[in-house]
Amino acid sequence: MKILSFIALIFLTWILWLLVSQYLLCARFQFDDPIPFEGPVLFNPYDSINAGDWVKCNFHAHSRAWEGVTNGHGTAEEVHEAYKALNYGVHCVSNYHHIDTTHSSDPGYISAYEHGYNINKTHQLVLGSENVQWLDYLFPQSVHNKQHVLKHLSESGRVVILNHPALKNGYTAEDLSQVSGYDCMEVLSPSVISTKQWDAALSSGKKVFIVGDDDTHNAPAKKRLGEMCTVVNVPDRSADHVLNALKTGRSYGVVIGAGQSPDSLPLVKSFDVNGDSVFIVTSKPAREVTLTGQNGKILASGNHTDKINFKVSPDDHYARATFKYENGTALYLNPVFFVSKSGYRKLGAYEDGGETTIFRALGVGVLALWALIIWNGLPRNKSQRFSRRRLSWR
Repeated sequence: MKILSFIALIFLTWILWLLVSQYLLCARFQFDDPIPFEGPVLFNPYDSINAGDWVKCNFHAHSRAWEGVTNGHGTAEEVHEAYKALNYGVHCVSNYHHIDTTHSSDPGYISAYEHGYNINKTHQLVLGSENVQWLDYLFPQSVHNKQHVLKHLSESGRVVILNHPALKNGYTAEDLSQVSGYDCMEVLSPSVISTKQWDAALSSGKKVFIVGDDDTHNAPAKKRLGEMCTVVNVPDRSADHVLNALKTGRSYGVVIGAGQSPDSLPLVKSFDVNGDSVFIVTSKPAREVTLTGQNGKILASGNHTDKINFKVSPDDHYARATFKYENGTALYLNPVFFVSKSGYRKLGAYEDGGETTIFRALGVGVLALWALIIWNGLPRNKSQRFSRRRLSWR
């Protein structure tokens, strides 16, 4: 019984430490108020694209790692071969908290890993990092927890992507109106489509660009293989060009429909902005084209066309186009949005030293109280208190 009691005490102490470190010792932040995109200039992420420079990419795929403890099958080489067979120009292996270096000498190699071991799957994809960051919080995360993690990741990685944010509500709309420190959102995943979360971030004035990934855990068996992808506009496959394309929005996400060959995906041929007018031309007519603006409002739609032109009102704040095809293939383009003449004003988050100190002092107090309770409960201390009580009766 003493052994069981000791194990239970250790377990309770560990749980208390996790809770206190997450909710009381974590840094606290002040967030810039959400401000919709505003200004006289309509920013075009596709300015001066070359229609012949589109490259298919998948940044999120798992192989066997950590001696099989994590969910992943096959070798990293098999993952790369599976995507080469589909003529992807860029394909990463992004195991949990592990940077795979297979093909690291290739000019197109991009280091990648998936960050996060919490129960709500609040995960991030980190590209272009030399080291793995381990900071995370196990239980359902507060907005301060999420910002603290993103702050660390953004300091170590070239591109930070929020993975499948709608999965288990990993990032809520309220979170996305506040947190910063990331570049892209994995809006398209076989697990979940996260357009509502993307619109929540965009409606709060956050410059966030789309990524589509397979998130395959068994590429050799072709599970979740070639279902989603990101297409980037780059002159070559070098890591610098690809990562810069993601950060600046020279990319779009694709849902690859049943029977659609990845080699014959519809492509964006041109995307031009003239004042408040936008002109888009694709390589194939779509069954339906939809324009989405502030708070996910449908601004306009069209049918059976390979081109669309429209005007964006300042009240729309931003507009993003989606082209859907008969076979289920869909192109999700990055938005145009209004900015000032000096460019985009970044919204940020700042550590609140005073509030952080107060919460940490409270956390230290809780831990000290728990230590006192344990100390007073030790057998030696119990016998001493009993002896003192006996003496007091004499």
